Amino acid sequence: MRELGTSTHIGENGQGLLLKLAINISLAVQMLAFAEGLLLAECGGIDPSTAADVMAASPIGSPMLKARLPLILELPDAAWFDIGLMQKDIVLALEAARASRVPLPSAAAADEVLTLARAYGHEHHDLAALFQTLRQLVGEPLRAAT
Repeated sequence: MRELGTSTHIGENGQGLLLKLAINISLAVQMLAFAEGLLLAECGGIDPSTAADVMAASPIGSPMLKARLPLILELPDAAWFDIGLMQKDIVLALEAARASRVPLPSAAAADEVLTLARAYGHEHHDLAALFQTLRQLVGEPLRAAT
C-alpha cells in the first residue's frame, strides 16, 4: 500500500469511497478544462505541443496534468485510468450528490463529455483522450487515437 501512497483513515464506512469520488471529479474536470484550453489554442493556430508545454508550466500545471502531458497528444496503448472507469466514478458521484442535494455542475458537464468520448470509441483509452474527443467535435484530425 505504501508504494501507492499513504493510508489515511477518513471516517465512517463509505466515506473513503466518497472522498475517492470527490478526487476523481477534480481529475476529470481538470483534464477537461486543460483539453478545452489546448483545443482553443490549437484551433487558433498555436502548435498543440508548444501550447501544452506552456500551459503545463503555468499555474494551472497540476501534478496530474504534468504527468499526463505526454499522453494528451499521443494516447498510449494502455490507459492509466480509462474513460469508462472515470465515467463510472463520475456517475456515482452525481448520484451521491443528488441524494445529498449537492450541486455538481462541472461534474455533470464532464459526464456529458465522457459520454461523447465513449461514443467516439475512447472508452478504454486514458482520460487524456478527452482532448481527442473535443478535436473530433470540431473535426480536427486525430493523432494516435487508435
